[in-house]
Amino acid sequence: MKRLIGAVAVLVAAAPAFAADVATCTLGADKRTVTVTATNPYSKVMTCEVNCDMAIPNGIATVVCVKPVPVGAKDFVMCTEIAAAGRLYTSVKGASLNCPDPSAPPAAGKAEKEDDDDDAKADEMMQKMLKQGQEFLDRQKQKQK
Repeated sequence: MKRLIGAVAVLVAAAPAFAADVATCTLGADKRTVTVTATNPYSKVMTCEVNCDMAIPNGIATVVCVKPVPVGAKDFVMCTEIAAAGRLYTSVKGASLNCPDPSAPPAAGKAEKEDDDDDAKADEMMQKMLKQGQEFLDRQKQKQK
């Protein structure tokens, strides 16, 4: 039992580190080229979206790369983007990754009926607010008389 708990603890601790290693943004020595690479540890093709936030003088630019990553690929070059003439990146500020496990079941979306219920609740709340507003105006008119 202790081994099982220990193994689970190690896996939980390693999961964030593993997720960070799935894709990376690298700034080239020329300060103009951004290369996005990915590693696919899954047994199916992984579709990956990577947004690289790149520091530029007086701001941030984003390099977006969306591409399938082959099974078993290591440091697979997803995209290479070169900045426009006269523009330079100063550093990689960060990255957001969306590289879900392709064998995981799809996330359960809201049912259409639930969406309709949300609309009905919003309409009901709007009507209640309109009624309260009208009652307030009526009270103000009564005070002025």
